[in-house]
Amino acid sequence: MKRLLALVFIAVFGASSLTACSAEQGLISGTALNIAQIGELNSINPDVSSDLTTAHNASELANLTTAKFFDLGPTGELIANEKLGSVEASGTKQMRVTYTLSDSAVWSDGVSIDATDLALSFAAATSLGGSNFYSVRRDSGLQFAKLASTPKVGDKTLTLEFSRPVADYQNALTLSVAAHTVAAMAFDSADATAAKTDALSAIVNQDNTGLDALAEAYRSGFDSWQGITDESLFVSSGAYEVAKVSGKTSVELLANSNYQNGHLPRVQTVTLKYFADATAAIAAISSGDIDIATAEDSGIASLGDILGLVSSIKTPKVSSVVKSGASTEQVIFNFRSTSVFSTERNSQDPAAALAVRKAFLNLIPKSRIITGISQNYSVVASDSLVFSSGMNYYDSSVSENGLTEYLFQDVEKASELMAASGLELPRKVRVVFDTDNPRAQAAWILLRERALSAGFKLRDLSSQDPTQVLASGDFDVYIGARPVPSLPSENVFAITSSAIFGYSSDLVDAALEELALASDERDRGAALAKLDKLLVADAYGMPLYEVPSLLVYADRIKGFVPSAFADSATWGYQNWTVEPAAQG
Repeated sequence: MKRLLALVFIAVFGASSLTACSAEQGLISGTALNIAQIGELNSINPDVSSDLTTAHNASELANLTTAKFFDLGPTGELIANEKLGSVEASGTKQMRVTYTLSDSAVWSDGVSIDATDLALSFAAATSLGGSNFYSVRRDSGLQFAKLASTPKVGDKTLTLEFSRPVADYQNALTLSVAAHTVAAMAFDSADATAAKTDALSAIVNQDNTGLDALAEAYRSGFDSWQGITDESLFVSSGAYEVAKVSGKTSVELLANSNYQNGHLPRVQTVTLKYFADATAAIAAISSGDIDIATAEDSGIASLGDILGLVSSIKTPKVSSVVKSGASTEQVIFNFRSTSVFSTERNSQDPAAALAVRKAFLNLIPKSRIITGISQNYSVVASDSLVFSSGMNYYDSSVSENGLTEYLFQDVEKASELMAASGLELPRKVRVVFDTDNPRAQAAWILLRERALSAGFKLRDLSSQDPTQVLASGDFDVYIGARPVPSLPSENVFAITSSAIFGYSSDLVDAALEELALASDERDRGAALAKLDKLLVADAYGMPLYEVPSLLVYADRIKGFVPSAFADSATWGYQNWTVEPAAQG
């Protein structure tokens, strides 16, 4: 599983702004870049992903085709995009948030972006009326929201009312696909205004038939598996719009000539090419077929091996950077009723379930796992479920969160806890991880060595795509990468709203509410540190180390700025400058 899901909140960072007064250079005709993506893309609607393995590629496409109210800066900070509009919040216990679009905000086909598009985004994220849109934002703070205004076609504002404070409201609404495009498919209407009217009616009145039609068009109408020939589906709110979809192999993007919603593009054509693994992508860089690529460990090669391949490239000239901090390798429990670590499977006794989880945490050979991984390349240990090591408050949180208790494997203590539980031993534990993740495989091998001595019998449920197992709930432990929840690009509410892991806690919900109400950096840091400590006390899981990511780019790209954690090949398009192709 290459990377997992995400959303946005300001957290420990401030936000500056991008205004219409920003002076930017324009498009350079005849320029082109090719960007490698690992894995597949299943839809050109970047808000749709039915599995975890394609979620990262969807977000990479969104960087180019979706305008946002807040962009990410070079250090991961949020930057208000006033060219698109503004977001204003009021109230505390009951938040009211008004999203206002600028008068100049338009789709690439010239149709005005309006409240209908925002309402559709809300409906998709909340699976309004029970209609499943398969939105990647389904665990966001929007689950606590309802429409507080009745929008009309052409309105430039939409107001939501939240039943509790949420921290991710700034970018909770996205403009991934146009409402008039979706509604045209759903209601077989060729008129944009009529289509929008039908869509708004279905959303405002929560008409199940209409919502089901919208959901079907939203989640399935943009499928890219076999290519797409209907150019009406290529409408974009971002700097680029899709020009050609070649099945599973590539998506060609052209600069949006109508773009007024954010940073202007400079390169005319960007082609996303999809590779089965990072070694193939690096080989394509070596041959000159690819200009930018990111890479992590895979089932074929470790990051150390990939770094060796990059260093062997003589021509074309390339640069590379390795960073970490966007995600951590973790061992996370399943709290759903199907899990042996749940309250339901421990005589409805929360204390008994907690003791079993703590026993398992004592079994994890964290220090040995980190030592083993570091033989191939250096990794940074993670001792927080909330912060990455480069963040403010990481050190102070680590000193108090309680994870130092689990730094070294303690089989004796694990065995004592299990013996005291009164359960039939050994306790069978189903462990799921991605077989294409060698880090998880290494952790699994070390974990199972002394499991029986601790009172656990582990069962390997690994596969190349564990999505179905995770969705079913028929597992007990997951090993793999999880996003650092306090990053502006992530969704902190996924901790308690994830349907996969099923974790809930009144104390944690209260801490999340404190976070949402925090008025300055100090208060945010304190709320996050409290959240960290609560998760450790509840034996939520175990962070192991920060997952490093490699970003490689051709030196022919002038002004290239790496993304904050080197985990995106499509961030920062406004900085790219290349020479036009030679005219034959």
